[in-house]
Amino acid sequence: MFFKTRSQFTEGDFAFIAETLKTSAPDGSTAGLRSPDDLENVTEMLHDRRLFERSITTPPLFLTVSPQLYFYLFIYRALDSKNLADDDVVDYVAGVCVEFRSSDQLWSFASAAGEKIMTMVDMLNMLPEVGKAEQYYLRRYIGNVSLFLTGFFPDFIFQRSQQKGAPPLTYYERIGRAQYETAASGSEEYESGVRPVLSILADEFVAVRSALNIFTDNYLNLHNDKYALRRIERQAATLDDESFQQSLLH
Repeated sequence: MFFKTRSQFTEGDFAFIAETLKTSAPDGSTAGLRSPDDLENVTEMLHDRRLFERSITTPPLFLTVSPQLYFYLFIYRALDSKNLADDDVVDYVAGVCVEFRSSDQLWSFASAAGEKIMTMVDMLNMLPEVGKAEQYYLRRYIGNVSLFLTGFFPDFIFQRSQQKGAPPLTYYERIGRAQYETAASGSEEYESGVRPVLSILADEFVAVRSALNIFTDNYLNLHNDKYALRRIERQAATLDDESFQQSLLH
């Protein structure tokens, strides 16, 4: 089981869950929700759509949940739309979102010369230069970057590809799938419980990316409405027929 993100929920998160679902104890406390032994029960509660709807409709200034809970609810709903809502996968992807919500963390790996890495090529070229353990974490990191960029910023990649001949989404998809697959094969030596998650992400990279695209387009204000037609053009070019129809219906 992989539950790193869920293990970081705060008291405010449990209060949000209890208030939204009316699950407080008779004395008004949420102690029962904080029990480490109650992870299965808490996880089941996270599937309730009311939590997602409240987290999306509450103005950010008044939303008191942690990034861990916010992204868990968002990722669960996105992946559930593709029947991919495995809770450990949701936990992992939510953790990627929490880590990369700052651009400083997105490009945190440094080269041997101490310079910031800014391209996929830079990171891929590092692999032969580091040891086995470092290779594992770097491969996982490259997969994470590929998923985050294609999932949340597909317009940036698509427009650069169309206008400047930069690599398309499929380039990042191939890299992400390959790095997750290789990382999964050697993960047990370094991390417990993550191999099934990485394997699913390798196998379903495009479907996960597509689910994130649809929910980002419809629920997160990351795009300028001025470019709505370009967004539809990107959706038509980068989503399969089913996903494209989903994007139009939301």
